[in-house]
Amino acid sequence: MTALTAATAGAGPVPRGIGTVAPAEFREAMTRFATSVTVITALAGDRPVGCTATAVFSLTDRPPTLLVSLASHSGTLRAVRSAGTFAVNVLSWQQRDLADRFARLPGELRFDRVPHDTVHGAPLLEGTVTGVVCRVADCVALDDHILVSGRVVHARVHDGVTPLVHFARRPSTLEFPA
Repeated sequence: MTALTAATAGAGPVPRGIGTVAPAEFREAMTRFATSVTVITALAGDRPVGCTATAVFSLTDRPPTLLVSLASHSGTLRAVRSAGTFAVNVLSWQQRDLADRFARLPGELRFDRVPHDTVHGAPLLEGTVTGVVCRVADCVALDDHILVSGRVVHARVHDGVTPLVHFARRPSTLEFPA
């Protein structure tokens, strides 16, 4: 185990020779972190918006809080901040096309013919593994992203739905033993 020092904790400059991994090498290593594929949604006025995200995790259950990392320039981030609420929709294997839709299509086309309902002011997609609605608690800028912490105000779970997982730049799924 390595002791946490001021240099490794970000309290000062990083010594020469530390942190020299090339961005492409780092991205390749991160593809080996199997992650749930989510769509973060919010309302921009009365129009639903959303984007695909894999940097989402639970922070604590007292109070129930999630963290979501969104690009600083994201239209979804602007809507999340403005609305003060957002949803985290964990996609099922059957929804793998939605991962690309919410990552690649222009914002105004992403919700075309996508079944959803609005719960506590945030769009929840139908057919997901789970959907969680949060109220924005805080936003913290880190490099070119914003970490949004959200206090959970609603959660719904669908049993028997196979999750979509992203691993090694490919959609995958989890097999559960009988």
